[in-house]
Amino acid sequence: MTPIHVAKFGGTSMADADAIQACVQVVEQTQNPTLVVVSACAGVTNLLIRLADSQTSVEKQRLFTEIKDKHNGIARATTAAEVCLQQLDELHQQLWQVVDSDIPSSLAERARRRDQIVSFGERCSSLLFSFFWRHHHDDASVVDARSFLQTNDRYGQAEPDFVQTANLCKALGERLQAGEKLVTQGFIGACPQGYTTTLGRGGSDYSAALFAAALQAERLNIWTDVAGIYTTDPRVCDDARPLQEISFAEAAELATFGAKVLHPKSLKPAIEHGIDVFVGHSRKPQLGGTLVSAKPQQRPSIRAIALRRNQTLLTVNSIDMLHATGFLARLFDILARYDISVDLVTTSEVSIALTLDEEGSQANGQSLLPAAMLEELSAFAKVNIEQGLTLVAVIGNDIGHFGDISPKVLESASPATIRMICQGASRHNLCFLVADDDADNIVKKLHAKL
Repeated sequence: MTPIHVAKFGGTSMADADAIQACVQVVEQTQNPTLVVVSACAGVTNLLIRLADSQTSVEKQRLFTEIKDKHNGIARATTAAEVCLQQLDELHQQLWQVVDSDIPSSLAERARRRDQIVSFGERCSSLLFSFFWRHHHDDASVVDARSFLQTNDRYGQAEPDFVQTANLCKALGERLQAGEKLVTQGFIGACPQGYTTTLGRGGSDYSAALFAAALQAERLNIWTDVAGIYTTDPRVCDDARPLQEISFAEAAELATFGAKVLHPKSLKPAIEHGIDVFVGHSRKPQLGGTLVSAKPQQRPSIRAIALRRNQTLLTVNSIDMLHATGFLARLFDILARYDISVDLVTTSEVSIALTLDEEGSQANGQSLLPAAMLEELSAFAKVNIEQGLTLVAVIGNDIGHFGDISPKVLESASPATIRMICQGASRHNLCFLVADDDADNIVKKLHAKL
């Protein structure tokens, strides 16, 4: 059997008719059986979220019309525009039925309704891709991701059931090996009760990696609007350059600490199943890209610099920590009960400081710092909250074994105030927190030095 590939195209790659045609050309250059996974067209997911939250009929109608017009405008450029528009209209009518219904009173039902609404972005974009693909293959068709990608019912940030997903994908693999041209949706799945779920913002990469693992694919190709993973954010640093290769460990650190090209969760299935990941530019495939693999040929001490803005630093101070046991367990129990995800942690004798993962802690739209949680913490400790911070991460290999790296980092950060610094938990990163206003200048100085 010919090894299967999975090709994922992001929102910017699905932005308009020309962009989708470029994606089809990329797929046509691949000799391997390929499952195509697509995100919603650029901007549509945000519109759908606003539509889900709309309270007035006027606002609902305005947003719905904007979404419909965007999809229909792309559909008119297909070779079978009339049929495509008809099938899109059916999806749009289904969307309107959900939007126009009463908003449920319970939070769980609202989250479920929101996932159902937001899923229409990918359901429409996959249909559009299939019609552009039919210019080359009359039988190109859409398969519903919800029939294959099974999850739990944590609406807004569902967790996959990989065993069930792999079993369901066996038939999908057989269809690909038989030569069928198939496109499916990223970001969405279904829970055991049959309701639509979503994997969280950026979850299309995760979906693609899950499909790749379930199909025992040889390679996952992630096509976006940049020619690979860069040494740092090119919008911040003019001399940032694309990397030809990078290890799974380095890429995971970059994704976790702010690099937007890869979703943090997307690498886990690839790492576990030994699947190489390629990142390239969908409109300019000739520029090459970055290969993420288990064993890159080179492993430099410094590979890249990542930054993640809008960070929250929570500091908890209590004399009860002095030579005591169980304090950290009590603290993290409270955070877990409020579904708060923690990134970095540093401790002293009587205080603990930690950064909060905004994306992981707001799956269903709740506050990052619930008042009830802060009240519980304040009952036994002094609590301080700092916002407007940026996390800067230096990514590489065996960073703690090179004595010249830390001084260069501190020198580049001077005279700005460092609010937290973490090193040692991973051999692949050195992280620190600074004020948002200082971050760009520090990254530029770091990039020049390292």
